[in-house]
Amino acid sequence: MFLELAEVLDCPDCRASAGLVAFVDRAASRRVVDGRLGCPLCEIEVPIRRGTMRFDLSDAVRRATPADGIAPADGIAPSAGPDGEAASEAALRLAALLGVTERGGMVVLLGPRLAALAPAVARLGDRLEVLAWLPDSGDSSAPAAPAVDDLAAGVDPLLGAAPDRWPVRPGALHGIALAAPTVLEPSEIARCARPGARLVVETPGPADLDALAASGFAEVASDPTVWVGERGVDLPALDETI
Repeated sequence: MFLELAEVLDCPDCRASAGLVAFVDRAASRRVVDGRLGCPLCEIEVPIRRGTMRFDLSDAVRRATPADGIAPADGIAPSAGPDGEAASEAALRLAALLGVTERGGMVVLLGPRLAALAPAVARLGDRLEVLAWLPDSGDSSAPAAPAVDDLAAGVDPLLGAAPDRWPVRPGALHGIALAAPTVLEPSEIARCARPGARLVVETPGPADLDALAASGFAEVASDPTVWVGERGVDLPALDETI
């Protein structure tokens, strides 16, 4: 996890928009390999193991300290995506749809297939941080740990955060990509997006399109395989830049 990323993450419990504090046990090149994130206002702690933020633990465990017996957890390295040249082409297309091919920022790729593209997408920008988010810790298709060079390239694995309580401060994201059908609340996506942020939804159905029409994202492109929208300018942006 990129050390400065803690400033734009948020406690999913008290949601005070105060950011999280990173406690580092082991780091490499400004990347937290092992440690934890803590909320400065409540007692929640989120373990970081092998570079992966673990939001999937129970409230009781997250309030425990490492001395209370939190077991080291596996990281994630999503594997459900294409390989080789196909992966490069898919990553370039996704980055172009998100509008991040030539600038830095912070984007979320949600779900195993899109998160698998995170390393290739991250390498397309010098200051691009890519949250590779697997919401379900029970996904048996996820191998044990992300590669070290992927972490260094700008991949920030995140596991298990609730889809209706994003651990992200308001206005922090430059882009979000997910695959339909989705149960995510459009208002929660809009809350985390800064003005001008892109939302990419793959394979949207009629119900998804109806929800997107009222989401606060204006449609900029669509076809049967993807819908792309852009966040309006009515939401204040954060001053921090990843």
